[in-house]
Amino acid sequence: MKIKIIVFLETFLCCISVSIAQEVTDKFRIGITANWDKNISAERLAFGKYTGFTADYNQFNYSFGGILEYFLKSNLSLNGALNYTNRDFTGTYFCDVCDFEFPPTPEEVDFRFIEVPITVKYYLSPNNIRLFGELGLNNIFPLNNPGYEARVNSYVIGYKLGGGLEYTMSQKTALQLSLSYNSTISKLFKDAYYEGPYFRLKSLQFGVVLLKKL
Repeated sequence: MKIKIIVFLETFLCCISVSIAQEVTDKFRIGITANWDKNISAERLAFGKYTGFTADYNQFNYSFGGILEYFLKSNLSLNGALNYTNRDFTGTYFCDVCDFEFPPTPEEVDFRFIEVPITVKYYLSPNNIRLFGELGLNNIFPLNNPGYEARVNSYVIGYKLGGGLEYTMSQKTALQLSLSYNSTISKLFKDAYYEGPYFRLKSLQFGVVLLKKL
């Protein structure tokens, strides 16, 4: 009798553990993301009161990384990602108080970041093909200065607003296509002119995300 009770309790506890684990697992999805970025920032990239770059955003910009999604409800989720981002451009140095013997020539400027967006995503329907909207904050960590006397803040906050389409490929995998607008909120450059509108990094981002349930 004792053996039967022990076997019953072990079976019961095992079933509960599997059920809880499955319930928790079903709330999570992990994935990889790749994006093409169209830089739409201002052409005058000033990192001081009188100095900066006149920017031509003709370089190919991209970002890629990983994403973790947690479902708060069946149609509402919290998302966190870690991305490496390229925002290179062609810049011509300017100095409003300098007297150049020869005018500066355009040069390729490397500008790279680590971005950690944290967003809320809302799905409109539970079908195999469904629309979604996304809104949240973007934590930005510049990896380098663009050059000259520019001094970049080590942390910049921004926001992300977008939406897209999700296609369910199987019971555990899904593919998303997205379009989002991204903009910094806090100052990118430490010496940006306080009395005028300082430079904001802005972009349109076209993304592909492959997601899988844990």
